[in-house]
Amino acid sequence: MAMNKVTVVMAEYNTDERYLRQAIQSVLDQTYYNFEFIIVDDGGVNDLVSIVRGFNDERLKIISNGGNKGFVYSLNNGISHAVGEYIVRMDTDDIIEKDRIAILYDFINKHPQYEVVSSRAMEFSGNIKYGIIGTTGEKKRKDVMRGDTPVHAAAIVKKSAFEDIGGYKENYTRAEDLVLWCDMLLAGKRLYVLNDVLYFYRVNKADYSKRTLRHRKGEITARLHYYPKLKAGPIEYMRIVKSIVAGILPTNMIQAYRNKFVVNKEDL
Repeated sequence: MAMNKVTVVMAEYNTDERYLRQAIQSVLDQTYYNFEFIIVDDGGVNDLVSIVRGFNDERLKIISNGGNKGFVYSLNNGISHAVGEYIVRMDTDDIIEKDRIAILYDFINKHPQYEVVSSRAMEFSGNIKYGIIGTTGEKKRKDVMRGDTPVHAAAIVKKSAFEDIGGYKENYTRAEDLVLWCDMLLAGKRLYVLNDVLYFYRVNKADYSKRTLRHRKGEITARLHYYPKLKAGPIEYMRIVKSIVAGILPTNMIQAYRNKFVVNKEDL
């Protein structure tokens, strides 16, 4: 096999084994073949060696953290071992279209001015499709500060861009994606979202329980740190107020708000 151009990086910790197997299989079924697939073991209960052995695919590799070090540490560890020129993100309980990597790889090669390219994503649970997240086009400073960002797990990123900014920052809990985009923009990197819906993002009630104020501390801290650097205006600072208010509201209200105003149901 020729030198891998793409490395898929997945950080695993206690994922439901059914969903984990589905996620792995959807990556291995890609029409684009020339990739390595790194799964970082963050010290969970799953027997990853046994699971990976069952797929019998030489592209699969396990990297161990040697214990539970967290999501951001896992991503940085996986990327540090990657041989690919491009990093494709993948979460452990999601699934993807068969031509996802092919489309992302083709676009970022034909448009080298972009360091990050994401598709849009469909939020789903079981057989229910809630709607599409992500809006098409280049994402600049004001877009990111206002919450219009690439879909983190659905992105392909030049490995050199990660190296230029020093990787993911570990001191902003549950805001690693926001911090990543801010660091990229401050370093002069460009971000783009395709119109294609190539990623299926699994959601459940537990996800909304993590949107409470005590889980938003990292996000709010990140916004307070980066917004002055990104030259935020009054509208952008209102996003911080919105995050605080959203953290106070009951989770069922947040879920209802997202279903009505955040996800796009036009293509359902």
